[in-house]
Amino acid sequence: MHFCLGWITFCTCADFFGALRARVYDDEVRKWVSGVGVESIGKKLVNSREGPPTFEQPAMTVEKLFEYGNMLVKEQENVKRVQLADKYLSDAALGEANQDAIESGSFYG
Repeated sequence: MHFCLGWITFCTCADFFGALRARVYDDEVRKWVSGVGVESIGKKLVNSREGPPTFEQPAMTVEKLFEYGNMLVKEQENVKRVQLADKYLSDAALGEANQDAIESGSFYG
């Protein structure tokens, strides 16, 4: 698959497709919460006479999978950018200049 090729350095293809599937089920849970209401979730989940909620297997359209796949790729790119920024800042000349103040709790930056 197209997404696996760009994402293979971060996880296995199985992880990637598992994440896509989880996103689809997350949508179903959001719909359930919306239908039940946030205030009533506890009553539906804890000691409910109706039993635990059940969900039909959602339809996983190619369009929806591509949408979520692109979202995952973008999220991974953001993670890489943050890691690069953290690495840059920690390696910068002043990266550890305030370490003593941070450790003593007197740094307010």
